[in-house]
Amino acid sequence: MEIEAISDEWIRYGYRQNIQDLYLYLNPQAGVVKMRTNQTVAVYETYSLEVAQQLIARFKYLGAMDIGEKRKAQLGAISYVVDQQVIRLRLSTVGDYRGLESLVIRFLSPQVLIDYTGNFDYYTLSTAVTKQTGLFLFSGATGSGKTTLMYHLAQEIKGQVITIEDPVEIEQHTFLQLQVNEKIDQSYDQLIKLALRHRPDLLIIGEIRDYDTAKAAIRAALTGHQVFATIHAKSIFETLARLLELGCSQWEIDNTIKGIVYQSFRDNQPTLAFEHYVGQVG
Repeated sequence: MEIEAISDEWIRYGYRQNIQDLYLYLNPQAGVVKMRTNQTVAVYETYSLEVAQQLIARFKYLGAMDIGEKRKAQLGAISYVVDQQVIRLRLSTVGDYRGLESLVIRFLSPQVLIDYTGNFDYYTLSTAVTKQTGLFLFSGATGSGKTTLMYHLAQEIKGQVITIEDPVEIEQHTFLQLQVNEKIDQSYDQLIKLALRHRPDLLIIGEIRDYDTAKAAIRAALTGHQVFATIHAKSIFETLARLLELGCSQWEIDNTIKGIVYQSFRDNQPTLAFEHYVGQVG
């Protein structure tokens, strides 16, 4: 089977079966593909080492990643078309100590189908976060739908929405979507400075994963803008602890954060928790 046909087969199967992640790991003899649904990971197929390497190279090419770099971690995102269906994918690759690469594909499109209309908490949340400036943090486990929720809420903003992500996960043509690219000096910090000159009514910053990203989100909120950002945490309380761990001061937290959203899934339905943040007492 040709490389393109195998790729199509993966994405077609993953989309139809609501797969969350596809993993391709190499060993000196072969490449093994596994697929994840919730907490279950199952082997899908095994390929020769040559075919597996070609498959990784294909997705790296599609994701505008450096095909020749097989050691450093790389991120990418693509809109993959199969059976006339556009499926959004997030890609990541990295090499192990032996120089053998791995590829992880996250299926993003199914998240867009999340239905919030019957969730009372969503309407409470919508009223709270779309009416005031400041930083709103969206936390939860990997794959819980944080980015999707932000995009749902952003569509209710009457004005210009600018997103800064690494990479762009969900395509929304009514937003101005910017993607981090360190090779051309498009860091979070540089893009935020650019975005603020465009006077956004809402600025969405992708995952806060380090000190620089956290500082950039706080800086934007301190200028009086409305800012949404995601962060990995297990609860609303741990969201604040995570910011302190990344190096943010209590003053910065108290003067920028307006609310924290925690999202999880129960019985395949989103469950939302929201708390206004009023600062540390004393």
